Amino acid sequence: MELPLSGGCRCGSIRYRCSAGPAFSWKCHCRDCQQASGSAYCPVMYVPKSAMTINGTATYYDVKAESGNTVSRGFCPECGSNLFILADLVPDLQGIWASSLDDPNNFKPQVHVWTGSAMSWNATADNLPVIAKAPNEEQFNALLAENN
Repeated sequence: MELPLSGGCRCGSIRYRCSAGPAFSWKCHCRDCQQASGSAYCPVMYVPKSAMTINGTATYYDVKAESGNTVSRGFCPECGSNLFILADLVPDLQGIWASSLDDPNNFKPQVHVWTGSAMSWNATADNLPVIAKAPNEEQFNALLAENN
């Protein structure tokens, strides 16, 4: 992965740069992510907040995730592009939607999560590990260890 990562919204009102690689990346199939993305899952990578520089101001919408944690979804108020996720689960990390990257091929998912909510027509045949709900502590620590 080439650093820094960069990206932004469709209209250009918000741009970001990240000087660090992701702590972890996944494809989330929970119902909330399906509705937020308008698709079968949310491809997201989580990077250190301290490594992010954001120009422009996203609007955030808070939801209670299936896990019970608060998730704040950041989007451009001008064009509606999904950009960011802030999650209580990882307070020092900033989620970046893969589709907002200038080069979305920099997204390297590690796992499918919440596949118990996955759409029957959405195949997960990419040989990534599959977790039916949220990762347990051991699984989550293994994800973090992969990128350190």
